[in-house]
Parts: sequence; C-alpha cells; structure tokens
Amino acid sequence: MSEDHATATRRRMYLFVIGMGTLLFFLAALTSGQGEPFQHAVGPVLVVLGIADFWWLWTGRPLHVAERAGYAVLAAASVVHLAFLSQSRTVPSFYPDSGPYWTVVCVCAVGFLAFPRRLAWWLNLSLLGVCLALPWLAQGLYALHNPIAFLRLQWSVIIVTGLLGTLASLRAQVDEKGQTEKVLQTLAFTDSLTGLPNRRAVYPAVAALLDAHQQGVPGTLYLIDIDHFKRINDEHGHAVGDEVLIEVARLIATCETLPGSLSPTVGRWGGEEFIVVMPSTDHMLSQQRGEVLLAQFQQTLWPLALTVSVSIGSSTVRPGDTFNSLLARADHALYQAKAQGRNRIVLDLEHGVVQDHAETT
Repeated sequence: MSEDHATATRRRMYLFVIGMGTLLFFLAALTSGQGEPFQHAVGPVLVVLGIADFWWLWTGRPLHVAERAGYAVLAAASVVHLAFLSQSRTVPSFYPDSGPYWTVVCVCAVGFLAFPRRLAWWLNLSLLGVCLALPWLAQGLYALHNPIAFLRLQWSVIIVTGLLGTLASLRAQVDEKGQTEKVLQTLAFTDSLTGLPNRRAVYPAVAALLDAHQQGVPGTLYLIDIDHFKRINDEHGHAVGDEVLIEVARLIATCETLPGSLSPTVGRWGGEEFIVVMPSTDHMLSQQRGEVLLAQFQQTLWPLALTVSVSIGSSTVRPGDTFNSLLARADHALYQAKAQGRNRIVLDLEHGVVQDHAETT
C-alpha cells in the first residue's frame, strides 16, 4: 500500500537524520578520548541501533514502529548521557556543554510527530523533567560549576520544547479541521445510502461534458429508473428496497467501460432514479453500453429471488445544449422506455425518440 505524501516525506527526513546521526556517533566513538565514557559505553550500541532503524525505514516497513522505537532509544540515551556528565569531574566550559540538552529537544520533536498529542506531551514533559532535574540531584560540576549559565541553558530548552509542542498542537488542529471539512464535503456531495455522488456532485461532470462538446468531443447522458420499484417496497418492505437500490448503484457504477469511451460519472438523481454522465460517448457507444448494462441486470441474483430491471433514457449532446435541454431529452427518452414496456434503452436522436434495444424478462 503506497504512503501518502506527508508520511513519505517524514520517512525521507528520518532516513537522512538517522543516517547522519549514526555516522556522527560512529566517528565520535572512533575519535573519543579516554575521558569520554559515554561514547565508549553507549556509542557502539547507538550505531548498531541506528543501522537497524535505517534498514527498517529503507525497506518500507511501518513508519510508526521506527518512530516510537527511535524515540525510546534516544530518550534513554539522553538520560544516560546526562547521568555521565553529572558524575563527571571535568569542569565544563563557561557556558555548559549544551549538546545533550539540544539532543533532548530533538527527541521531543520526534515524540510530537510519533505519538498522539496528549501522550506526546506526557512523555516529553516526563523526559524533560528527568533531564532537567538529574544534574542538580547529582550535585556535580556540570550544573554547580556555573549554575546561572546552566539555568539559562535549561530555560532555553524549556522554551524551545514548549514552542515545538505548541506548533505540533496547532498543526494537529489544522489537520483535524481539514479532515472535518473533507468529511463534511463528502457528506454534502455523496448519497448516504448508495455511496454514489448526489445531484450536487454530478453538475460539474455535466458542465465538463458540454464544454468538451464545443471541442468536438461527443458526450451522452443516461437517466436510469428501476422498473416497478414502488411494488418492491410495498410487497417486501423498505429494507429490501434499500438492498435493491444499493445493488443497482453497484451495477451501474461498475458497468464495463467500452472501448472508445472514458470512465463515466454515476450519481443518484433521486428516489429510484440514477444519472450517468459519459464523456467521449456517441449514440453507438451509448446503445452498446446500455445493452451491456441491461444484460448484467438479467444475470444478477437479487434479494428474495426478485426480478429487477431498469429503463434507460439516453440523450447525446447537441450544439447549443444546456444541462436542462440535455436532461429534458433524456427524461423524455426514459418516459418512452417506460411506455414501451420497460427493461430497455431508448435513445434520443436528431429526428425524434427511437427505441434501440430491449431485454426480455
């Protein structure tokens, strides 16, 4: 299954960061002196885990596993590193070595990406609390040699982490708003029973059909009505009627696209009536497609062994057509299909409405 753009971007970012970080730990382990016990004790482990994480991401395995495992490893390494520094007797520089704390900030950034919002805050605040308190509890030179400068460092880390968390929360809210808008748009343009586009969603497809005709591309519109649908509802109940509607929608939507035509737009026009907008479809292709569809209805096993058929009215775009005129001719053709016995397609031609094909039941 292919990843969305945001997930693929995160994967590439992690590959770059983990690759560079693993190389950095490897070089640090090679060049570290005897006074750097953290690099000797933990560095090789981080190199091995970094290579494993890189391989996991490179081979396309689940991203969330790599994110959460990486967070756990780096969080533990950060705490261990600060523990080593807190026990060290080496006097730090005037402004204490800030590298370990900015590593903690990076770990928190991963946490905000990898975990749900509340869990990310809880984990990151816990990690930050341990890392801030540890040097003071150990009462080592790392914190006590220059406590004012050390407090400035810790306060800077708190501010940056808070900003990262706020930005992550705002981003999550924007994403949630976008998802809500997408759901509302889907509901506004989708028929809730059949899952097909509703009237509102079909209008742009018809407009495109009319525009294409001005460029010399043919197009056809179907109106399809289920024969004797009221009888099905009256005799078998609305639940069975709904099953029939859903199956009819599926059949129309999956009807084979014929050579020379493009994929249609299928929508529920209302009640038991459906609309099909077919670009690059002339009278001949329209008839062929209708015949295929009628045959599929004959071959389908319906609920309660019902016999279900449809009548189809077809109109092909003419010069000067509007949506209303195209729809009116399709509706007139559908009326003729009903009047002539149902279970058939009737095409609207230049010189009147003509019956083209009927299936016997």
